[in-house]
Amino acid sequence: MKPVRYEEYRPIERPSYQEEMEAVVAQVARRTRASVERENVDRAVRAAHAKTYGLLKATVTVGDNPGFYGQGIFARPTVYDAVVRYSNGLGHHRPDHQLGAACGMGIKMFGVAGPSLLDDERDSGTFDLNLINNEVFFANTAYDYMVIEDLFAELPEALVDPARRKTWMAEFLTRRQTLTDPGSWLWDELLAMLSFTAVPRRNLLSYTYNSMGAFRYGDHIAKIRTVPTAASLASLTHQIVDVRADNEAFRRTLVAEAAERDHSFELQVQLNTDLVRMPVDNTSVKWTEELSPWVTVARVDLPRQDIGRNDNLAAADATSITPWRSREEHRPIGEIQRVRQEVYRRSSVERHRINGQERREPAGSAELLG
Repeated sequence: MKPVRYEEYRPIERPSYQEEMEAVVAQVARRTRASVERENVDRAVRAAHAKTYGLLKATVTVGDNPGFYGQGIFARPTVYDAVVRYSNGLGHHRPDHQLGAACGMGIKMFGVAGPSLLDDERDSGTFDLNLINNEVFFANTAYDYMVIEDLFAELPEALVDPARRKTWMAEFLTRRQTLTDPGSWLWDELLAMLSFTAVPRRNLLSYTYNSMGAFRYGDHIAKIRTVPTAASLASLTHQIVDVRADNEAFRRTLVAEAAERDHSFELQVQLNTDLVRMPVDNTSVKWTEELSPWVTVARVDLPRQDIGRNDNLAAADATSITPWRSREEHRPIGEIQRVRQEVYRRSSVERHRINGQERREPAGSAELLG
């Protein structure tokens, strides 16, 4: 099927969006400030992806991509210096057995030409991809995000405790009883959220990581993911991540694998071919491969390295990843992506201010990892 052209997409404009978005931003800022006391780790943590597992030096090699796939920064062969940050998806800093298996892979590339979409760092030269080990997301509007972000502060306890589970899920489904018509309940979002509970605890280097939200892809629209190469996946020796035996099982496994050998991922895109069956504004619906295949446009290589020191965690914690640190050819699209623009920025500003960290984009991986 022929890919949809970017200009065919029409954003949904809701009259209440701006007010709701401002409420979300204020809520996230409050939660970031409160995290110093709540998480008891002597610093503010992210409202999501609070626990970091490590920061790794990387390179991103763009291939010779034909036709529809040679767009934006993937239009011609090149190699980018990069770093990759792994983290847990929840907004808590706890032992691994008290957290779920939803984990993120954030990629930051350096020396990317063109102005950033972030107004306060137009000439930074950095380009981010924030990915997670699931295919769908559980919020699609600013209001959904505001209610659900508050509910997610109660996880994982709310789903572990049988007495709280039904109430929590009802609150989620009805946006705290504000949706009175069952036809408007958040069924897609609830199913997407429940899919995260099915993610197995595995070696962080064995997952496929997805953008979930859509992006402009030059003349077209796409989602992005990373998949371990067959050779890299076969080389993993630390398959078991036993969070009951080790409170830091995810990090220790990552540290061990990184020290022993190189690892690699294929960076792939899936072009939108049908705006109805591959909705941009509903990230809770999977884009099926029957409608559009995933195609490799670049490779992410992680050379063998030592990430076991505490200063690695400090560097990872200070590294900001946002889908809006991008270029016009890869503009995030859809309401939940627009919400992320200011939410991520405000969270980063508050966190760096509270922690006394300079908020500045690095010039290269060496600046972060030496």
